[in-house]
Amino acid sequence: MGIFRRVKEIVAADVHRMLDKCEDPVSMAQLYLRRIEEQNEKSNEALTGQLVAEQETILLIEHTSQIVAKRMRQAELAVDREEERIAEIALADKLQHEKLIQGYGRNLDAIRNHIGTLKQEIIRLKELHRDLQGRLYFLVSRAKAARAIESAAFFPAYRTDKVIRGFERLEENVRQLEAGASAKQWAASPHDNELDRIDRNEEIQAELTRLKAARIEKQTG
Repeated sequence: MGIFRRVKEIVAADVHRMLDKCEDPVSMAQLYLRRIEEQNEKSNEALTGQLVAEQETILLIEHTSQIVAKRMRQAELAVDREEERIAEIALADKLQHEKLIQGYGRNLDAIRNHIGTLKQEIIRLKELHRDLQGRLYFLVSRAKAARAIESAAFFPAYRTDKVIRGFERLEENVRQLEAGASAKQWAASPHDNELDRIDRNEEIQAELTRLKAARIEKQTG
């Protein structure tokens, strides 16, 4: 039996470890908050019911008290008229309604105790929800930071350097493409005509120089 119990404990421990790994702390915290909200709604509904019961019980007590007072007046009137039988009936009904008032009073005390308890419970749940909501916000921030750090661990510094070098090569290629495009644009621009004009001017000047030399040689000859 000891062996089987030990195996059962080991299996249970493994299951608990697996469940702990599967549990997302943020999701669990949100689940707790939802449960608190649901319980708070139930407490509010119960409080509403108790408040209604309180008002109904107060009305019952007031109505029954009016009956007691009426029966008392009827009994007094019957005694004055020496109608003892009617007086006895009135007093019996009065006593019966007084007992009802006592029962209503006990019910009212219990209802008011429930109201006080429910109000305290609602206040406690609201404070708990507010506290856990703040903790959840802090927990989510921590979880995001942890995931960011974990993601960064899969992108070490040497990979960053490699990416930077790749971008540098890309930038160099773009610069070369831009330089080639600029050169082609300049080659296709009207600058060719200016060069042609410059070349033609040099030709004209050379021809003019030869002509002047020929004229001088002819004149001197």
